[in-house]
Amino acid sequence: MGTEHLPVEYRMEIYVDSFVNDPDASLHGTSPFMAVHVGDEMEPSTWPNPQYGRDKIAKVTAVRHLLWEIEGKHVSHSLSVCVKIQDKAN
Repeated sequence: MGTEHLPVEYRMEIYVDSFVNDPDASLHGTSPFMAVHVGDEMEPSTWPNPQYGRDKIAKVTAVRHLLWEIEGKHVSHSLSVCVKIQDKAN
């Protein structure tokens, strides 16, 4: 690692049930995403290409951070979030 500061690219990937398959949603940003914690709830109806209606909620079950550098270009931070889809409580 050199002393130069590289730009950082941010990504959040949301997986349903496990990290094994491709993510159900992927978001990219130029600034960090807010912290996500196990037990948080997300609105899956607002994800890109939503597959779930407003009657569902996504409960966070696991969080992973991946960091890597593309030498001389940028640093990447990927926030991987695993959720379980549930019916919304009335």
